[in-house]
Amino acid sequence: MAKKGVIILLLATVFSVFLQVQAETKTYKTTKQAMNDILSSFVALLPYAANEMRFNDPKAEEFIKSHLLKLKTAFKNAKHLKKIKTPGFSPSFEVVTDHLEQTYDNFTMRSKSFARTRLKATAEMCISCHTQLPQGLSNTFSGLNNVHRNEFFNDYEYADYLFVTRRYTQAIRYYEREIKQRIAKNEALRAVHNSKNAHYLDFTIENSLKRILTTYTKVFYRPEKALGLIERYKGMKGIPKTAVGDLDSWIADLKSWKKDPFKGKISSEKELKTFINKHLSGDESENSDVTMLVASGALYRFVNNYPSSQSVPEVLYWLGKIYNHLEHSYFYSLAEIYLKNCIEKYPSSPFARKCYQQYKENLEIGFTGTSGTNIPEEELEVLKKLKKSLK
Repeated sequence: MAKKGVIILLLATVFSVFLQVQAETKTYKTTKQAMNDILSSFVALLPYAANEMRFNDPKAEEFIKSHLLKLKTAFKNAKHLKKIKTPGFSPSFEVVTDHLEQTYDNFTMRSKSFARTRLKATAEMCISCHTQLPQGLSNTFSGLNNVHRNEFFNDYEYADYLFVTRRYTQAIRYYEREIKQRIAKNEALRAVHNSKNAHYLDFTIENSLKRILTTYTKVFYRPEKALGLIERYKGMKGIPKTAVGDLDSWIADLKSWKKDPFKGKISSEKELKTFINKHLSGDESENSDVTMLVASGALYRFVNNYPSSQSVPEVLYWLGKIYNHLEHSYFYSLAEIYLKNCIEKYPSSPFARKCYQQYKENLEIGFTGTSGTNIPEEELEVLKKLKKSLK
């Protein structure tokens, strides 16, 4: 029996090495080929990322490991593709590649909890790219049809899966279901505790509302549609007080955008300058979530439609500023990704210096605490290298 066990272990090891070599030597001729592999593994891993017990199950270890390997290798082997090298996609694609490399290492080194947290964070990075493209994924990718609601812990997690795969209409339907169910659960909790302030601290209502807002401002420019939905939720009993202030602000801004002559698309350098001067160049303290979402969608569409434009460094600078306002993550900073890319790819542009100053400021703010500013040595080396590259 011991000998048989050794043979099985050796076969498993040989098979694992074979899979790794096969994955690492695969090349892609089209973005669609790469995305099919990426999505097949990502979809396969989603139910495990959503369920801690399933992720930690020893029986699932080889399955998860093989798909993490396939996922991180697909990203690594796709970076040469023309579509992925465009200014809108390239910065975040590079960061996801590094992020997945570390996720795989965490998993193989038995830091499963951290690996699962990293895997869940990957979805947010995917969203930053996928929301640049309004159309849904190709129907030829059959793997999407094999994932069902019952594989997720709640409607919010399933809605996020639909959102990542750009099935926005279905995603919004499940975000709305989550909002209604969460309101009902909060009411039940208040009844049990006889307290009008009792509620669950998971913020799925707030996050669902933000996803709905993102769909109709960044992905599709339909401020009137967003306004109708947000006004309806503003008047709904059970919406958390913490969200009401945001809803009031969103409604005011959506009303302004509804009247604005902007049609959702920037078609020339002149239109770009006009848009930036009107909506982004003013007092930063007056920037709103709605304006930043609309602007990010408009700038992404411009830079992806005109990747050779002389204004690309300026767009990367403003995307960095926008993500300073919109997003924060323990694992990555989209603002720093775009600012750094601006410096490295366009060192001769006047905006490279502006990107450097903003990057440096972000770093100083991020490492300033009660004991003062303490920037790690490795970050200072990166900063020094970036400054040296400026021309």
